[in-house]
Amino acid sequence: MHFLSFLILTTSPLLSHATALSSVPPVLHFTIARRGGAFPTENVANLTFLAEELEKAEARFNLTRREVRGNKLVRKAKERDVGGKEEGSLMGNLGLDGRWFAKISIGEPPQEVEMDLDMLLSDFYVVTTTSSTGSRYDDFFSQSYVKSNAHPFPACTLPTELMHLPMTNNSLPISFAHCRPSKSSLYTLLASGTMLGLAPSEHLSQTRTPSLLKQLLEKKFIERDIWSLMLINGREGVLSIGGTGAEAVDLVQKQTREELDRIGELERAATNVQAGGKAILKRDLGPDTVNQEQSIDWRDGWRWSKVQGAEGWWQILMQGVWVDGSKVLKNQPVVIDLNTPFILAPPLAARAFYASISGSRPLPPPHHNFHIFPCLNPPVLHFEFSGWRFPAMQGGKGADWWGPPGGKFSLGRLREGSGYCVGTVVETRMGVGEETDPVKKRGRKGGSAAVFVNAGVGAGEMAGNGMRDVWVLGEGFFRGVGGVFDFKEQKVGFRTY
Repeated sequence: MHFLSFLILTTSPLLSHATALSSVPPVLHFTIARRGGAFPTENVANLTFLAEELEKAEARFNLTRREVRGNKLVRKAKERDVGGKEEGSLMGNLGLDGRWFAKISIGEPPQEVEMDLDMLLSDFYVVTTTSSTGSRYDDFFSQSYVKSNAHPFPACTLPTELMHLPMTNNSLPISFAHCRPSKSSLYTLLASGTMLGLAPSEHLSQTRTPSLLKQLLEKKFIERDIWSLMLINGREGVLSIGGTGAEAVDLVQKQTREELDRIGELERAATNVQAGGKAILKRDLGPDTVNQEQSIDWRDGWRWSKVQGAEGWWQILMQGVWVDGSKVLKNQPVVIDLNTPFILAPPLAARAFYASISGSRPLPPPHHNFHIFPCLNPPVLHFEFSGWRFPAMQGGKGADWWGPPGGKFSLGRLREGSGYCVGTVVETRMGVGEETDPVKKRGRKGGSAAVFVNAGVGAGEMAGNGMRDVWVLGEGFFRGVGGVFDFKEQKVGFRTY
């Protein structure tokens, strides 16, 4: 069992202990899970299922448009007539399998609900429908629910309610958009649930209500306007608000190794090797030995990249893509999104990437977005940020490998008995041919109306969703790599665990 898998058994009590010992305000740690379990990687890849999942993933990026505000290019929710959702509906779908969520308790007495996480949205809202599906919150049973006459969005009010903080005995009043679709609306047949948008820009907000992080910061329940993410495996992880879980993880590793050393379990298996003329133990030479640094400040130990592109998403610059020790691509813009089950690459980048893997090739239509590679030769892959090479989806070579064919980079064999596996880096055509998409332009001087026109060839930067030539680093990237997201400084940090 990988060492990090052991952390899921020990992280929660340790984080609770660390919170209790830390100075106020604390860091809030939520255990998160992937609804429906880990993304299925069968022995034989189900290409029909994978194509459907790809379509769902791409659709989430097509719900926004770009607009010039002052001297900035920002993202906004699309209107219905240009590809947005139905009138009066919020971006984001609640209760779907494959989405990451945290459990929170709100109300008095507490009602436990599943709070979906979405890095492409910025709203914090609760939806209560007439459906029996999803995770339902009902204000009728809460004694602490304070009504409001404000209507931040159609069919939504702005109440105040108690939220019980995880791993503490504290609770605090928070405000959120509470939406009840009309009984005549089809949306009332959908799942109930709670949404926590984690995007870095308020321009994406449809409800124009304070975010959860902003409220926690204003009430001094957290000190920093940041959140961080660490996945233990494909099913579980930790979301930290106001700080990171890095100190707790380091402490777990230190305590575990000290205990194992004490009882001699590692000593019997350790092999002395020579490094720089000094005798050390083989167990101390992990793959990231050269990356180890002494952390003094919470920012230390992380490699930081500034957010760039149209304001709205966590988009940064990936300085390089390394395959088997060779740099095959450089300076690639990427959007970070936990709920995307693949690594999405634009057409030219995807083809250049797979061209560097001996024996790989694209599949014929209708599955031409997917590429295959020899199962016995999965690539050793690194993504470079801020001059640092982070391992991605490694593992699968050698006789000791017992996982799916092709290792962690594989979505399964092409067919039964085939020596080829489907790669998890998938070609996406988002943004290709978007020059003819509608573009929002302001009306004449003195008018408040906004009109949509066909952009035509040459509309360039303002046309479409802006995802041409942009990668999406999805869930697979976070296995073994932690991320921290800084709202105030508008930057993203990574480190290996």
